[in-house]
Amino acid sequence: MKINACVAPAYRALTWCFLGGLVLASMEALGYFFTPAGENPLPFLDFFDRFATTCAVLTAVLVGLWLFLSFFMVWLGGVRTGMVLFFLILFFILYGYLVIILDLLLLHMRKYDAHWLTLMRYFASIALITSVLCSLVLGKLSRRFASVRLSLRVFFIATVVLLGFVFAVWVRYARLPEVHTALYWGAFAVAAIAGAVLLWWLGKTPLRLGILTAVLFIVVVASPSRTLIPQPSLPAMEVPGTSGARPVKRVILVIVDTLRRDALGCYNPDVGYTPKLDQFARECSLFANAYSSAPWTYPSVTSILTGLSPRVHTLTDGKSALPGNVPTLAEAMKKAGYHTAAVGFNGLLTPRSRLDRGFTEYHWFPQPSVQLRNFEVGLTHNLVKLCGDRKPDASGLTDVAIQWLKNNADRDFFLWLHYFDPHMPYMPPKEFQPQNPEVRERGDRFMETRAGRMGSTARTAEERAWIHALYDGEVAYVDTQVGRVFEALKQLNLYEDTLVLFTSDHGEELWEHGRFEHGHTLYNELIHVPMLIKLPGTPAQARVEATVSTQAIAPTLLELCAAPAANPESMLPPFTALLKNPAGSAVEQPVFSGAPIFHEPLESVVFEGMKYVRGVLSGHELLFNLAEDPEERNSLADRDPASAAKGRQLLDAARAADERTSAQLDIQKTDSDLLNHEDIQSLEALGYL
Repeated sequence: MKINACVAPAYRALTWCFLGGLVLASMEALGYFFTPAGENPLPFLDFFDRFATTCAVLTAVLVGLWLFLSFFMVWLGGVRTGMVLFFLILFFILYGYLVIILDLLLLHMRKYDAHWLTLMRYFASIALITSVLCSLVLGKLSRRFASVRLSLRVFFIATVVLLGFVFAVWVRYARLPEVHTALYWGAFAVAAIAGAVLLWWLGKTPLRLGILTAVLFIVVVASPSRTLIPQPSLPAMEVPGTSGARPVKRVILVIVDTLRRDALGCYNPDVGYTPKLDQFARECSLFANAYSSAPWTYPSVTSILTGLSPRVHTLTDGKSALPGNVPTLAEAMKKAGYHTAAVGFNGLLTPRSRLDRGFTEYHWFPQPSVQLRNFEVGLTHNLVKLCGDRKPDASGLTDVAIQWLKNNADRDFFLWLHYFDPHMPYMPPKEFQPQNPEVRERGDRFMETRAGRMGSTARTAEERAWIHALYDGEVAYVDTQVGRVFEALKQLNLYEDTLVLFTSDHGEELWEHGRFEHGHTLYNELIHVPMLIKLPGTPAQARVEATVSTQAIAPTLLELCAAPAANPESMLPPFTALLKNPAGSAVEQPVFSGAPIFHEPLESVVFEGMKYVRGVLSGHELLFNLAEDPEERNSLADRDPASAAKGRQLLDAARAADERTSAQLDIQKTDSDLLNHEDIQSLEALGYL
């Protein structure tokens, strides 16, 4: 039986591309074993699933490029098909190898992460030049010597042996780590030689070789088919624990990024663009004096989720990840029997931060636009990145959250919902644009994050008013979306029985003290944040004047849910008593903040109506009487030495207490926690680098 002459070249080309995809997938699988994840190999089905998906993607890429090159180089240029295939596969093998080496190098030498793109281009150039030269040499030799040609049979056997080696490595690490190394690999060498001889005999005719290739293709392609085809949602599963015994069945923590306290009507009667949250506040305990532990997201959110100060949890520079021995709120809630989930958007808080620890589900954005189960090193990983990320706005995030609530309405759950809006860039939807025509004509967005922080834009009062109006539009937009979540809870008959805590990670500077955006200072526009708490049961409005820290959110939620904390002595005291008796005589604790990311490190403490701020390096001091000077215009550091001395004493005592807590938990920041080149790109997009 002969294959039709018109089909034979295409068949051979597709076979070469498939085998090339197998080689590339095998290289990426081997690279996986050199990553930290490869130290504990995946279960076989998961490992094979990733391998097969990688092979399918790379085969498709090779086929697509072969068709493209065939048109220009074969049909138009007269180059032989075999030379095009040789060039294409050799280029991808060389480039794939170099990319894997680069990815592994960057895992262990993070200081070169910033040069990732340059190195990728450099390696691509090396692979391209080498492939062109080798193709030219092979073309010359094949014309002069007829015996010099590419053997599909040999390539098939070599590919299968490499494939066998990959899975032999998996078996070695996952199933037979105790077997003597020389004995194991000696046995593999014998099996590989015997297998190669058998394949040489079985594939001695084109028909037999085609059948073998088809069988291999079917086996490999069968796995990614169940990954690429959407699967039906699984029904809600029972979680441990007896829901009837819990004082609180459902908990939702809503954090709105970059939300100023005075942007809400319930705190500032002069604004009227947050009706949903204002209505919600009428059913809550409103905390009038809640302070964030830091003026930017990473340390602040980490303090909320751990109950630890930034100095203790160490996430203060955007480059580190949560140490493994830091207990989290989600871990405690999960251990108590709650189904834990997070839905949010912020490039700092992706799983790389390890803040996903304890969450059964972590639906975090930005996410790759193409979702594939592939290895985290090599060409496939980088090709997926080229497809871009999904970056939903507040509406898209709300859609995800509402669908999650519908799917989990019968569960006892802890849900963290994190909105990125109104964070920079300011791009409110059309219906939330500034109403003043003169302001609106300046534009519908402000995206100059880096320039704005450096003070090179928005120098006039008119420009600042325009930017402020865009920020207000973002806040109004988020208000409607949070309102949609509350409405969904009511429609699902969950609202009354759900504990909802609403807050912000930090505020936003709009030139009150000459600065723009956040992360620079510890003025109240940054760290004085809104906090609203609705307890299950009949809504009751209350106003709590006591000064509290968002760092105490974790211990408070755990106490309300009767969920034990892993290290309660390392956390701040909960403010549960203030919820039961807002006007009670609870002794106020000093509230500490710190960890700016820009300029000099600062630390502050609010105590007895005073606020003391100190530069860690310079020792420069500020002291404000918040009752008489809420806008923090007049420092009393030189005029009230007694209060300044007490502020110093409190900060020194807090630093010593943090050092004791760090030693108790054995928390240390290591180089292995540093960010990679993808994180650098994310931080640059946010303006933090």
